[in-house]
Amino acid sequence: MKYSIIILIIFAVSNIYSQQTGDSLLYIPINDSLKKSVDSTQSSDINAIIEYSASDSAIFDIKNDKLMLYNDAQLKYKEYDLKAARIILFRESSIMEANGIPDTAGSGKMIGTPIFMEGSKRYDASKLRYNFETRQGVIDMGSTELEGGFYVGEKIKKVDEDIYFIKNGRYTTCDKADPDYYFGSPKLKVIQGDRVIAEPVYLFIDDVPIFALPFGLFPNHSGRSSGIIPPAYGEDPTYGRYLSHLGYFWAINDFFDLALKGNYYTKGRIDLNSRFRYVLRYKLSGSAELGGSRIRLGEENDNDKIFSDEWRIGVYHNQTINPTTSLTANVNFLSSKNYYNTSTNNLDDLLRQNALSNITLNKYWEGTPNSVSINYSRDQNLSTGEISQTVPNVTFNRTQTYPFRGKNTSLFELKWYEQFSYSYSSQLKYIDEKRLVNPAFINGSFNRNTRGGILQRVNLNAPVKIGEFSFAPYFNYNEVWYNKSIEKVLNSADSTVITSDIKGFKAFRYFNTGISLNTRLIGLFNTNILGVKGLRHTITPSLNYTYTPDFSKPEWNAYKSYINQFGEEVKYSIFEREVFGGAPIGEQQSLNLSIGNIFEMKVKDTDSTDKKFQLLNITAGLGYNFAADSLKFSEIGLSYRTEIGSFLSVSGGASFNLYKYISGVGRINKFLWKDEKKIAQLTRFNISLSSSIAGGEIVNETTDSTKEQEDLSEGSTHESEYVGVYGDKPVNFSIPWSVTLNYNYSLSKPDPSVITKYSNLSGNLNFNLTRNWKVSFSASYDIFAKQFAAPYITIYRDLHCWEMSFNWVPTGIYRGYKFELRIKAPQLQDVKVTKQTNYRGVF
Repeated sequence: MKYSIIILIIFAVSNIYSQQTGDSLLYIPINDSLKKSVDSTQSSDINAIIEYSASDSAIFDIKNDKLMLYNDAQLKYKEYDLKAARIILFRESSIMEANGIPDTAGSGKMIGTPIFMEGSKRYDASKLRYNFETRQGVIDMGSTELEGGFYVGEKIKKVDEDIYFIKNGRYTTCDKADPDYYFGSPKLKVIQGDRVIAEPVYLFIDDVPIFALPFGLFPNHSGRSSGIIPPAYGEDPTYGRYLSHLGYFWAINDFFDLALKGNYYTKGRIDLNSRFRYVLRYKLSGSAELGGSRIRLGEENDNDKIFSDEWRIGVYHNQTINPTTSLTANVNFLSSKNYYNTSTNNLDDLLRQNALSNITLNKYWEGTPNSVSINYSRDQNLSTGEISQTVPNVTFNRTQTYPFRGKNTSLFELKWYEQFSYSYSSQLKYIDEKRLVNPAFINGSFNRNTRGGILQRVNLNAPVKIGEFSFAPYFNYNEVWYNKSIEKVLNSADSTVITSDIKGFKAFRYFNTGISLNTRLIGLFNTNILGVKGLRHTITPSLNYTYTPDFSKPEWNAYKSYINQFGEEVKYSIFEREVFGGAPIGEQQSLNLSIGNIFEMKVKDTDSTDKKFQLLNITAGLGYNFAADSLKFSEIGLSYRTEIGSFLSVSGGASFNLYKYISGVGRINKFLWKDEKKIAQLTRFNISLSSSIAGGEIVNETTDSTKEQEDLSEGSTHESEYVGVYGDKPVNFSIPWSVTLNYNYSLSKPDPSVITKYSNLSGNLNFNLTRNWKVSFSASYDIFAKQFAAPYITIYRDLHCWEMSFNWVPTGIYRGYKFELRIKAPQLQDVKVTKQTNYRGVF
């Protein structure tokens, strides 16, 4: 207000002076650090105070009602901020003009060119004229940034809040002063938040015109918008020249959109694809996809013709019905594997052997242990055409429940009966299968098999702790209902066994009971050797007794028998084909001993803290079946796991048999120790080693020139990409890298004379040759078969505004490569050059 009063006095004095002398100019020197204000109470469209400054002077033209600022001038009004060498403000018309001045050093360049900020929008120009009231203006040789795009033009005219016209303009998403690429056009219309329209349009790369179109439409906003999906042109060695993914995208509203795309090949192939998406925030989302391919390669009478009609249906759905109920669906139906073979180069899809579908409705009751799940699943074998689907699979669960605990029961002082618990589950399952008549011949001949049943389970537990020992008696009961069973009869004519389905309700029950005993022993060893402060050995023995009756006896109604061609009685389960199988055969009275060992070490980390880590975790187990008539001891099982530092993990297992093996007979009831003085014989062994290490980083020392650093990092053909020098300061580059290696070895010899071995080495290597070059390699090698499995190489180059990728599968049926050069900006993702191959050839 102080400055406003001064301005009022100045205007009053100047008016009197001008009346007396006839002079309409008032010259006011301005101190560099002093800012002034122009009063808004005078007659004009300006309705707020204007702040201004200048390093030289300000001149008021009283007659024409304008303010002129010279040298390093700045003018602020509301959300506007203008800087330039010279600024003129016309108060009555609310128009301001700004321009630069020639460099006095004689360089021929303009200095002090206008920089205009309109809120967050910036405009750079050689000359500017703008109206505060209408918010319209003209910029000569201007540039601005809108929605991630940079616009430069000989003349930029703003005619509306969101509409600009640009003469001889160019558009790019590259932020370099000299962009790598741009779209040029003599006439550009920019609709902010919508699109850019050019007529005509030329693509320039390094100022070289590459191609031209009569007009161009470019998105100028984030999110979705309706429009034509631009096609890609190419040539396929099998199907000829093509236009791919030509179509239309329809952004219906905020909740739905639809994409329709098609591929056309000159040698007799048409593909059509559609995708419908929907979303309702916090409620549901999903999509439905439909694709089809019609191939007519060759003539009707050609021997090598290829005629096929392939299709795919995909549905994805995720819905939260309420806080306790949800619905998820992932459905994938295909005509055959040939759909992927002819329509994609994606390695995961090409290697896919099964098409899996699932629809699941989950419901739980808050505050209770009850929940229910309803599921539909489908498994389609893409190689054989076999299909197995479950329609439906309904499961009800009541998790562990303590019936004798009250609301005020203390968990720290439980009585023995308060630890008693039970759980219950029931399952309804119905399957519909399409199976090959003869699995050895894939000839399109199938049998249909439908089965259904209900399974109910009840588990009872009554754990008791006595001192350091924990006893846990348990009882598990199962009841199964079926609508079918089978019957086997010997065909005396050819000595084959005929299996027939018998319809009708059948039910059977089976159960087991037992008790487990657990405790824990801990040994501590204190030491101060080589920084090791102590060792700890934890032993966790577990003894488990289980009893299961022989459910093959007639009273359980689960087994029958027939007499084979040798006059021997053969027992079989009448439910062996059913969805939950049959009851276990043979009495079991087994005692299983398991001993776990954990070795740990504590070392000094800092002066006040210690660090603990595990040295070895090893568990051994052995079982004894009292009810068996021979071979009562089970195999000795051994598992182990350890880590060496943070870079190597080792795990594995082994099995040992105590009994002698006779070729052609098998294991006999005689210990190895008796005849061969061996305790046990190795029957299985496996080991896995996994390591992951990384290192290196790119470190730039501060230099005086960002441009020099860019030159070093952008170069790709000289040594300075690794070590560059700016003056006396080096720019050091080390190579970031990471390596993951996995080795697996397994050996199996239940028959000592027949040994099966497998050894596989797989790995993944990632490294940066430079800041912008990235390379990754993954492969798996079968050591015994001496062959690689699906090696994969990826090379990536960051080209500032562009990016290049090269993917290569060097061996295998799907060997080939894909090379792609594209613009980084997502709004221009279809501007790219692609060359790729598959097993059909290059396209």
